[in-house]
Amino acid sequence: MKISIKPITRVLFCLAPLLLAVAVQFLVCIPVYGVSAIFTMVKYYGTGRTFQEIFNNLFALWSSSSFIIWLSMLSSIASLCIFGFWYRKKLARQQERVAARCAINLWMVLALFLLAIGLQYVTAYVTSFVGAVRPDWMRAYQDLMNSVSFDETVSPLMAFYACLIAPVSEEFIFRGVTLGYAKKALPAAAAIGLQAVLFGIFHMNMIQGIYAGLVGLFLGYLCETGGSVLIAMLFHAFFNFCGTFFNSILFYRTQQPFFFLLWLTVGVLLTYGGIFLFQHAVVVRDTRAACKNAANAHETQE
Repeated sequence: MKISIKPITRVLFCLAPLLLAVAVQFLVCIPVYGVSAIFTMVKYYGTGRTFQEIFNNLFALWSSSSFIIWLSMLSSIASLCIFGFWYRKKLARQQERVAARCAINLWMVLALFLLAIGLQYVTAYVTSFVGAVRPDWMRAYQDLMNSVSFDETVSPLMAFYACLIAPVSEEFIFRGVTLGYAKKALPAAAAIGLQAVLFGIFHMNMIQGIYAGLVGLFLGYLCETGGSVLIAMLFHAFFNFCGTFFNSILFYRTQQPFFFLLWLTVGVLLTYGGIFLFQHAVVVRDTRAACKNAANAHETQE
């Protein structure tokens, strides 16, 4: 049985964006950690402090939420520049079936917002179930969230990163470049599944990886159905916005059985309603565009 090497190579090439994104993170970390270490040494030079005390201060800096957020911000900006350029030069003409100014309408905005709220519930319940099965994964996830002060007042920097920089950067990486190349090697459904798995792996945390992979499926579907990575970016921003600011409101009294079942039902209904409304918005948008193109063609013939 002869095995075709080219399709396998194309599938393996879909891993390149993930590997490059991880490499970018490490390459950004090296100079940032180095510069911060030098400044800390200079700051405490001649103060009589021991090396252990200086190291403890340096470690406290590296562990602080502001440092982690700034480091994440720099990594995301670097990835945004690299993958945005890559996407625009190599894939945008094939992937972007509609112009950016026409990709989103009011119905679609409403659909994406409803879907973002619904998926907040769905992913939270999936996370709770996985955490009940694997408490060690949940502890690691909670430690990570605490390290960036997710349980405290959200800083403007954190909000800017979570709701703007991260969504744009990650969408270029996964729904832009990764999905674009995956579709060249696999059927659309398999390509969406592959990029979702890689999106989960990118988070390097089991709990985050599971719910990010689930969200990645919806993001891939939105991008493919809507014909623009801009749609995935907007939904990603809505999803992160809801998780950042509305978390305590959305999950009001979930410890009680009634509210537990209520919010689960609300989440499923909102998710279904968001998908239904999104499909309707795409049909309305494309129908209007087709009518406009037909009218323009008729005017040109006259």
